[in-house]
Amino acid sequence: MNTEVNKLSFMYEGDKSRDATDKIRGFLFQDYVTIMCLLQNQIKCVCSEYLEDVDVFFEDGTFEFIQVKYYPKSSPDAKEISTDLYYQYLRLQMLRSTLKAKPSLYIHRNSKVEKPTLDKMKEYIGLGNELPKSVAYPDAADSATWLKTKVYKTNKKELQKKNLFVDMASEDSLKEFVSKYNIFLQVDINRYKKKLMEALARAYPNPDKDGNEEHWQFILLGLAISYIQRRYTLVNPIFDQLRVDKKEFDCYMTESVKTKTNETIASYLVGIVCEEYGEIINSNDLSDIQTHMLNMICQRTVRWINEIGKTMDGQYQLLNTYSADDVSKIAGYRGTSVDGRLLYVAECKQGFLVFLEYLWKIMLNIFQKKLNNETEVSARLEMFDPLHYVDSSVTDYVCLNFPEDRHVNHSVILPRAGGNFKGVKRKIVERMVNMSPKPEKWFFENSKLMRGKNYYNYSTANVNENPTVADLGEDSFYIECMDCIGIDEDEWSIQEDCSSCIFSVKCVKEEM
Repeated sequence: MNTEVNKLSFMYEGDKSRDATDKIRGFLFQDYVTIMCLLQNQIKCVCSEYLEDVDVFFEDGTFEFIQVKYYPKSSPDAKEISTDLYYQYLRLQMLRSTLKAKPSLYIHRNSKVEKPTLDKMKEYIGLGNELPKSVAYPDAADSATWLKTKVYKTNKKELQKKNLFVDMASEDSLKEFVSKYNIFLQVDINRYKKKLMEALARAYPNPDKDGNEEHWQFILLGLAISYIQRRYTLVNPIFDQLRVDKKEFDCYMTESVKTKTNETIASYLVGIVCEEYGEIINSNDLSDIQTHMLNMICQRTVRWINEIGKTMDGQYQLLNTYSADDVSKIAGYRGTSVDGRLLYVAECKQGFLVFLEYLWKIMLNIFQKKLNNETEVSARLEMFDPLHYVDSSVTDYVCLNFPEDRHVNHSVILPRAGGNFKGVKRKIVERMVNMSPKPEKWFFENSKLMRGKNYYNYSTANVNENPTVADLGEDSFYIECMDCIGIDEDEWSIQEDCSSCIFSVKCVKEEM
């Protein structure tokens, strides 16, 4: 196996220097595929982001290299995908790999994707009558030298492929490639996620026979996602750092679920983040660039929630932001058992979803105004991290500081007051007046809520009376009703101009 790993490492080094053209890919879908592969029998290990999006090594020497594509609405570039995979296949043949190559495409799309025929692959290669019947490759060492000088001399992916194909592609190798190439279509990311969660629950059953099965599945999904994503932050990783050994993964999952800990709570929250992402993707007609941006936001949200959710103080900070309960109930959170805390976090799920929805939609609006294409997205990755907008010096609540909001430095996204408006409003207000520092702006959705300027020295019963649009002063705050930000189904593709609504000192509705 070491000899084969060396060959793959050589291939990886040739790919690593490519120009950073960040293409759209299904971030969570890719993680789901990785985890599903790890749950299969006869798997040795799985790599994410190595030669392809997912590389799977079987005990019998089969090597499945998988491209994962996310095209719920638009059409995939069949030529690019197929020639990418053929490029990997051809290099394996040249380097005399003993691995049994299995090129695959896992694609999320609403309509069927056809596997290319031999004639179609010939067309994609573009050599016409110059394509030979067969090619005699040099030995492995000479092939490596040839690849270095002829293929890796450029860092442009399309040029690398062209340089390889013009001398080494053949009808025989194309025929072999087509015969081994498989396409796996998934039309619904939520349905695939549900299958994965059920598979995880079968592999790692809940030790609490009377426990909530839905909560358990979210915990397992969050644990697995967090384990996979540890590798995404590595700089210049090698094979041994990227690979996920099936036995090690199984050991990690088995040990992690034996006893509930703070990590269990973090994993539950990560599972909810994944659920929310799937709901938005499935119920909105997003453009490719919007999908790409939302992928980036979600990926970094998982990392942030995984970190903040691992400590009791971090859990408290989240709950004090989006819970609809009073001060005393949240204050008692720290004295509760892990089981009790997990149950309470689960009870506050709806508040967490509202928090995520508004945070993500505001971020998405900001990005769409500033960034026009995927290259610009890749150059401003820090913008997609929620922590970029969180004031880490504030620990009482999740304090947001949007640079685009020139009027305030401390904002908070609050839960919906719901049907029991007055009672819930009183509880939320009671928490806010005890915060330090007090938020200067509340993103507080409710049609009964008066918008505009308010004062912290009002009684909690009258906190929303007599709003004005004057400049904020000390001990005052501004309420945004959030009517101008759409988070329902079919509203995520709509871009709102935050500078003229929620970041404005005047309410748009008051000016009509």
